[in-house]
Amino acid sequence: MKGIIAALLLSFLALGAQAQSISGAPFIAVHGKAKAEVVPDIFPLHITLSETSKDAARTQRQIESLAQRVLELAQGLGLEGRDIDISNLDVEPEYRYNDRDDTQVFLGNTYERRIKLRFRRLADLQAMISSLPAAPQLQLSTGGFQLSRADELRKELLAAAVEDARGTAEAMAASVGRRLGTVHNISNQGFNVRYATSGGGVELDSIAVTGSRAAAAPAVLKEGSIELAQDVYIIYTLVE
Repeated sequence: MKGIIAALLLSFLALGAQAQSISGAPFIAVHGKAKAEVVPDIFPLHITLSETSKDAARTQRQIESLAQRVLELAQGLGLEGRDIDISNLDVEPEYRYNDRDDTQVFLGNTYERRIKLRFRRLADLQAMISSLPAAPQLQLSTGGFQLSRADELRKELLAAAVEDARGTAEAMAASVGRRLGTVHNISNQGFNVRYATSGGGVELDSIAVTGSRAAAAPAVLKEGSIELAQDVYIIYTLVE
C-alpha cells in the first residue's frame, strides 16, 4: 500500500513540475469539499407591466394603475420596502418593417415598468400570484429560490472544505512516513495537477435549486431545497 501511495506522490510531483516550481521539494495536491442542503427562505417574483399604443395618456394611466395595484397587494401581504424594487417608467418607440415599400411603420410607444418582489414565505408568493389582476399587460415569473444567509454559510463551508483537504493530506503523508510542511498554494479553483480527494466528484462553488423554479399557478410551486457547495485545492510540501 505504501508503494502505491508513494507512486501517486511522485506522479503529483511530475505533473506539478509542468505548471509550477516548488523548489524541488516533494509535495501533495489535495482537493477538499463541503456541502450543505438547506431550505430556501427567499421567494422572488418578477413582474413586467408593458403595453404598446399610440394613445400615450391612456396607456400610461393603465401601466401606472397596474403598478399601484401590484404594490398595494404586496404591501397587504406584509412586504417591506427592502423587498420591493420598482423601475422607472420606460418609454420606447416601436416599429414594424414593411417590406412591400421598404419603410418602418410606427406602431406606437411601449410603456413598461418592472417590479421585483422578495417574499419570505412560499405561501405569500402563492397568495400574490393568485391575487394579481388578469391583464394582458402583466407578465410574471418566479426567480430561483434563495437563502438569506447564503454568504455566511459559504464561509462556513469553505472552512470545512479546508479541513477536509488537510485531513486527506495528513492521512496520505503519514502512509509514506512523511509530514505536511507548508502550504504552497491554495485556491477555490484547481491548478494544473491531479488531486487526491476524500471521495465524490468535483463541483466548484455553486448554488443549485431543486424543486420548482417557475410556475404558472400557485398549486405547482414547491419549496424544494438549495444545495451550496465549496471546494478548495491545496498543495502542501512534504517533510520528513
